[in-house]
Amino acid sequence: MNGLLKLSSPTVQSPRANGGNGHRHRPRRQIHHKYSRAALKADTANMLVENGMSVTEAVKRCTTGTNYFYALKALRESGNVALHNAVLKRDEPAIASAKRVKNAAAAIVALKKCSVLERELVRLATGMTDDPVTLLLNLSPDQLVATSTALGKDWIWERMVVAAMSTEAAPSEVVESAIAL
Repeated sequence: MNGLLKLSSPTVQSPRANGGNGHRHRPRRQIHHKYSRAALKADTANMLVENGMSVTEAVKRCTTGTNYFYALKALRESGNVALHNAVLKRDEPAIASAKRVKNAAAAIVALKKCSVLERELVRLATGMTDDPVTLLLNLSPDQLVATSTALGKDWIWERMVVAAMSTEAAPSEVVESAIAL
């Protein structure tokens, strides 16, 4: 039969299977303890680079690709812990997620390198602030409408107006007139 064995058992492989060596191939699982092996390797390579190893050496030691290495690097630098964990657990694709946060990660790294003066210049140029009062005061009328619509009237009333009224001391004349009634 042209040098091929006729196999009657489905468990026995033909000599041509797996390169003709007759051994069965057992694929390595891509997920290990609910984590993606490729993402974990790239994350480990990032940790090695943070501790002083060169990128080439870390990628070689962890047997990962540079595309995965730089994808996980962008995720780590973005500061988005939830997305980073989702990539490690393979809930989100690594490279697509890194593309989404690539620009933010670069901006965050650059901002961390800025001096106090440079950060103030960035704040003035972009309107970036940590203070919610300053943020609300600097919003345009259209932005105020959009914010109030997104929050809802009940939320604004309960969380802002009622909260502000309860912390203020009631004027003494109002208290006295209420007692007199």
